[in-house]
Amino acid sequence: MTLLSVNNIQKTYQKAHKKAVSDVSFNVDSGDIVAFLGPNGAGKTTTLKMILNLVSPDEGTVVFDGKDVTHNNLFLLKNTGVLLEGSRNMYWALSPMENFVYWGGQRGLSKKEAEKRGETLLKQFGLLDKKYTSITRLSRGMQQVVGICCAMIAEPKLLILDEPTLGLDLNATQIMIKSLNMLSANGVGILVTTHQMEFAQEIANKILLINHGKLVFSNSIKDSLEKLNKQEIFEVHLTQELTASEKENILASCELTKKTDGVYRLGVKPQASLSQVLKLLSELPISSIQTVTRGLDEIFKYYTEKEK
Repeated sequence: MTLLSVNNIQKTYQKAHKKAVSDVSFNVDSGDIVAFLGPNGAGKTTTLKMILNLVSPDEGTVVFDGKDVTHNNLFLLKNTGVLLEGSRNMYWALSPMENFVYWGGQRGLSKKEAEKRGETLLKQFGLLDKKYTSITRLSRGMQQVVGICCAMIAEPKLLILDEPTLGLDLNATQIMIKSLNMLSANGVGILVTTHQMEFAQEIANKILLINHGKLVFSNSIKDSLEKLNKQEIFEVHLTQELTASEKENILASCELTKKTDGVYRLGVKPQASLSQVLKLLSELPISSIQTVTRGLDEIFKYYTEKEK
């Protein structure tokens, strides 16, 4: 079921004479975790602001749960939780429970209902014993989880997260991943901006890539990586540089890229026999060799660098 539909939105900042977003369209379905990626200044923040109606689009529409919310965001905000960068959706001097009561009250929840929902959320995330601890005394990972709980207190259908893992250590990131998977399994649609490709690859089922204000790539993570890794790739470390003759032999069956001195990446061409390539490699002065599995970072690099 389509939860959020962004249709051909555009935004130009007249004073700066800059077209920040140009004809961007995408959907977020219930249960989706969509990674919204792009370099700094690509248009991610402006797009999110237009979705939330904090900035009005020059053209295009935003439809949420079947209703046009382009210029009236009350219905959208009532059903959307937002985690701002740096967990700014909390009062840090308060405890998680005090934050739940406050933000729940803003959404029409009684104190009793907000406390009940808050306890349920903290229990799911293993933080029930921190419910009366000041936010300032919690670890960064715990603060991020409490930030998600604040966003979820009114049980929204859509969650928008801006750099949720920023500054987190490995353990805190794993807490975040567990939290998001739990929410997705319960049917919440999640739109995440992040600069961490490994996190995006692990958590998301869809990828959106924006560059220079334009959506340049949109696909499922699974399909994208399967297509990317159809080609067998080897990274070889040599005890000496390749000779001209060796390079010529390799190029007949492989794409050849020099990474650093003595380190090469070989991509087996579709028409080449793997056994022939392995025989060719056995004749080289190799100190080590490994197969390469390409990830989301290579898709990001390709689509953000080709227009420079």
